[in-house]
Amino acid sequence: MTARILVVDDTPANIQTLAATLKPAGYQVVVATNGEQALEVMHRAVPDLILLDIMMPVMDGYEACARIKANPAWCEIPVIFLTAKTDTADLVKAFELGAVDYVSKPFNTHELLARVQTHLTMNQLRVGLAGKNEELARVNALVRNAFGRYVSEEVVASILETPDGLEIGGEERELTILMSDLRGFTALTEQLPPQEVIGALNLYLEAMVEVIYRFDGTIDEIIGDAILVMFGAPVARTDHAERAVACGIAMQCAMTGVNAQLQARRGPALEMGIGVHTGRVIVGNIGSERRTKYAAVGANVNLAGRIESYTTGGQLLVSESTRDAIRAPLTVAHTFTVEPKGSARSIALFEVTGIGAPHDLALPASHTELHPLPVPVPVQCLLIEDKAVGRAAHDGTLVSCSMRDGELATTAPLVALSNVKLLVPGTAEGAPAGEIYAKVTRVGDSGAAPSRLRFTSISPELRAWLQQQQPPQP
Repeated sequence: MTARILVVDDTPANIQTLAATLKPAGYQVVVATNGEQALEVMHRAVPDLILLDIMMPVMDGYEACARIKANPAWCEIPVIFLTAKTDTADLVKAFELGAVDYVSKPFNTHELLARVQTHLTMNQLRVGLAGKNEELARVNALVRNAFGRYVSEEVVASILETPDGLEIGGEERELTILMSDLRGFTALTEQLPPQEVIGALNLYLEAMVEVIYRFDGTIDEIIGDAILVMFGAPVARTDHAERAVACGIAMQCAMTGVNAQLQARRGPALEMGIGVHTGRVIVGNIGSERRTKYAAVGANVNLAGRIESYTTGGQLLVSESTRDAIRAPLTVAHTFTVEPKGSARSIALFEVTGIGAPHDLALPASHTELHPLPVPVPVQCLLIEDKAVGRAAHDGTLVSCSMRDGELATTAPLVALSNVKLLVPGTAEGAPAGEIYAKVTRVGDSGAAPSRLRFTSISPELRAWLQQQQPPQP
């Protein structure tokens, strides 16, 4: 495309000379006789380059150049001053106003054409580069938006901004791992239509992801209703344990809003357990050239999952190493000693219900009062280990309950924080047949006193019947 050059000069002879020089070289020439007229011409058609005299009536070249450079639509147009003024001060002022070159009159034809062509070429390169930068920015934003839905913003930045961000490999680092899981969600998926299950799950995950990112957690994995989060990578933080525990409390608090939305949709209420552990892990890019994932691996990651498996709904359990790494004051409701599978020794777990300044977060108050059933309900109790239901059934009786907890008298060898499945065959007194999944929160003394259970899932018909057994609210 032919370049358009605006010649601004109040002397007709100069205009004729410039036109005779530029037109044979293939340029389209537009003319103005002063700065004000030049601005009017530019409003009608924007030139590719301007040859600007200084000494002109109405508006001189300096003021015209200043107005051109002040307009965002024109500021990148190359301006070459073509003038008889040759003082150094005039040259300096021209460049200060934004001119790209300064040619003295009388000019050399070959020199002027060379300067014009050079600045036109440089401007074309600038425009092309700006376009490529804009396109690159759009692509980068698209990658960030798409990729950011799968990993945290910190991982996206690490990969996009670091030359070796996608190289396979890792390093050993101390991190804090948070594992969360919904209680009884697997059983719930068997009771609801698929679209309701996905709707409830997405609502839950949307709320949890927002909380996790607020505390600078990096989501390692979302496995159905379980979320694995690491704190302290890829960006190292000295307070990773504190951030993880504060995040866990905030996630539990956010469940109130999640359940309010689910109930507004006539959906089921959800409960979540969270386990947190601090230790050394291998963190980095794992996989192959075709499929890579930023993740943490190692025994301490597995231990965080084990700790989570001991939780009940609404509970946050942390390991001793996590507790010891936190400077903020913690509120600890209970302490447990467990022997996780794969661990060579027993470990202490702490039920955290609050964290002090600078976070000042606390779990919602929870108190469940059990009420004796008018007629105890006979059940078959099956022990669950590693999510596998045992075959041996033990006789038992459900003697009291709320909608969240119950007391079970049974011959089964129960262990605190273990999981059980109760089969209710149905009774002549009206209790329907159904299933209850629960976690043992307290084992009865000497086998005589009933053990305390926290329900994680109840069959719909059985839940409705248990609701009827509860005394009316005052």
